[in-house]
Amino acid sequence: MKKVGFVYSTDAPMYNWQQRFVKSVVENQNFETVFLYLDQAFKRETAPNSTINSLAGTLLNLHLVFEKKLLNTMQPISVTSDFLKSTYPSITTINVASLRKDGPKNPDFEVIVNLTDVLLSEDDINASKNGVWNILFSDAEQNRRGPIGFWEVLEGDSGIGATLCTIADNNQDRCNIRSTCFFNRAWSMSETSRTVTEGAVSMVLKELNALSDDNRTISLKPDSQLPNMKYPGFSDVFRYMGRFYNGLGAKALEKLGNAFFGIRPEKWSLFLGYGDFETASLDKLKSVPMPKDEFWADPFLFEHEGRDYVFFENYSYHTKRGKISCGILEGPTLKDVKDVMVRDYHLSFPFIFREGEHIYLMPETSANKRLELYRAVDFPVSWELYSTAFEGELVADPLFYTDADNQRWLFINKQADGASPMNSELFIYRADSLHLKELVPHRQNPVIIDARVARNGGGIFKKGNVPFRPSQRNEDGIYGRALNINQIKKLSLEEYEEAVTAVYHPTFDKGLMAMHHLHQTKKAFVFDAAYRNSLKMKS
Repeated sequence: MKKVGFVYSTDAPMYNWQQRFVKSVVENQNFETVFLYLDQAFKRETAPNSTINSLAGTLLNLHLVFEKKLLNTMQPISVTSDFLKSTYPSITTINVASLRKDGPKNPDFEVIVNLTDVLLSEDDINASKNGVWNILFSDAEQNRRGPIGFWEVLEGDSGIGATLCTIADNNQDRCNIRSTCFFNRAWSMSETSRTVTEGAVSMVLKELNALSDDNRTISLKPDSQLPNMKYPGFSDVFRYMGRFYNGLGAKALEKLGNAFFGIRPEKWSLFLGYGDFETASLDKLKSVPMPKDEFWADPFLFEHEGRDYVFFENYSYHTKRGKISCGILEGPTLKDVKDVMVRDYHLSFPFIFREGEHIYLMPETSANKRLELYRAVDFPVSWELYSTAFEGELVADPLFYTDADNQRWLFINKQADGASPMNSELFIYRADSLHLKELVPHRQNPVIIDARVARNGGGIFKKGNVPFRPSQRNEDGIYGRALNINQIKKLSLEEYEEAVTAVYHPTFDKGLMAMHHLHQTKKAFVFDAAYRNSLKMKS
């Protein structure tokens, strides 16, 4: 087993993300865990200016207490050595100060992971083969640090990054970057902070697992500039508070409009076209007419007995739940629209395909906490449950892809925890059959941790022999802000590589705010886009 140390602070709270991280590693049979606590004296000496101690900081902290209570974001618990000893009685707990460079060396540590907001270098803790890993909840190149999520919300950034790095030669201005990830920001600081901290857990766990993988090579990005210690002033705090209360008012109006008038901030709609999506004139397309109390999204095309069907998510404003409907493609519109799968939980993303003589439907069923695959009994209206997988897990937008060697791959998005983001992690498995009894995980799972490209946005299609994966681009604080087309360059159990070849923003019609799904076949395409505030669609 490899020895892993965790640094925590005895005078700071431990949040849900830290507890999840510690629990995951303690339960991992490949690691021996040691708790390393940072006392106040060591903390003051190492980072005397690491906290906001100004009047502006006091005002911001008071506001955050109110904000977290109002939004019900997860509250931390106070953690001490005694608490950890009682929770994990078999784990060794020692003082970080005993591992300083001038103290006894412990070269048997594989790595030390710093879970505090104090940046530590090998001069602070000289006890690890792979250095001391620090987690920055920002992009390393940005010229700011300070409170997590504050600057991203205040400045309206497209999202927020997280960086795993080691301090270069005890230089507090430079670092070596081991890994990065990216998440969509929320409208408030506390929710943005929760998103990036909970999401970054997967990044650090992935890098820890790589230490146990003899076939995995890590390329470090050396000598990068660390963000400066920039803290908010009074004008910054007042600007943020103004933005927060404006956003709070807008959220309240949205809830009232939805509750009393069935109005939502967005209305997803379908668009149909023939030929190649990437060369089509999108501004000439018209949205498919649909009832006022529904939105339609996640469309898939399927040809059967000379007819082209479109399967899609049909979301009802009344039930607050999605079902699967389908219609027949005739010219620029859909005919004979009917419901084909209704459950007492939400359904969406109806990935449909044929294998042999049978037709299968694999919708998103994350609300039922598992993956469900159905086989047609009476197409298109009757389906029987054929197989399941990922019991008890939060999984979304599943699809199959069969490569040139006839290997079947399952692409799926996962939510690691109820508090972590769903849209940021892509997983790949090699599937033995549609019975889903043996799913071999990709060695680098999650292969992507990036809200801008990770979440599936439609079925994989080919141009010639080159496969392309549509994906959602979740940024600017908007779910499904734009649509990516990603070329798959490498796919095996050991490697996955893709590159974004095109990004489509919803600029082809007035009032659009998002587009996040495409299905392309040899002769036609269908995609979705969302109108803001249920504005009237062109007809």
